[in-house]
Amino acid sequence: MIDSDSPEPLRNIPIQIVVDGIDVTGEVLFARFNDMSVVICSPVSGLGTGLHVPWFRYGYPQFALATRDALTDRGRREAKWMLKELYDYSQGRRSGWGISRVDANGRWTEISCDF
Repeated sequence: MIDSDSPEPLRNIPIQIVVDGIDVTGEVLFARFNDMSVVICSPVSGLGTGLHVPWFRYGYPQFALATRDALTDRGRREAKWMLKELYDYSQGRRSGWGISRVDANGRWTEISCDF
């Protein structure tokens, strides 16, 4: 069941993909029904991005990123896509996502917005 009133977001979910033969690891820092933030951990670190699902899509479960217990299929797909975007950006490719630098204290500073 999709629940937009989840009291606590899901946190610290590891994710992994392979891009051009390179293992890329990251973490979903937090995920809710309509919000998600992802950081890349390896082979580079210090970059993050996020996704927000607008309020008018709340009534449509196919747009949910997470339930109270886990990421949805869409949430997993989006998390992996964001991780790929972070890796691509680190390799000098442009990104359609807002990319932020994430410092050791967890502060985010936007560094790229190539929309």
